Amino acid sequence: MRGNVGLSDFTDAAVKDERVLSVASKVRYRVDPQNPYPNEFTGHIRATLADGGVIEERQPHFRGGSREPLTRQDIEEKFALNCRHGGWDDARTANALGIAKSLYDGRIDLKGLRG
Repeated sequence: MRGNVGLSDFTDAAVKDERVLSVASKVRYRVDPQNPYPNEFTGHIRATLADGGVIEERQPHFRGGSREPLTRQDIEEKFALNCRHGGWDDARTANALGIAKSLYDGRIDLKGLRG
């Protein structure tokens, strides 16, 4: 719906969005008793199209886990989404990312993060 998922996508307002509710009304789920959860976090989706066609995809493990770790860019984008959700502007977010990248380089100055 919005291209990426951050904390702001789980607010009451976000889940009551008419576009989200429209898609949600078309979704049904069924728990697969053969799913290896919690030993593995798998994914499976089967979509039946309006013309009766079916698209199905299986994911043996989730993206972001130990088998398929996120890239540094993915992590930074997720961090920025969460910062925006917390009310931080781009400059403050960039400052925090700069600090995070240098955490093991010596003394840390957190003045730029204080609001």
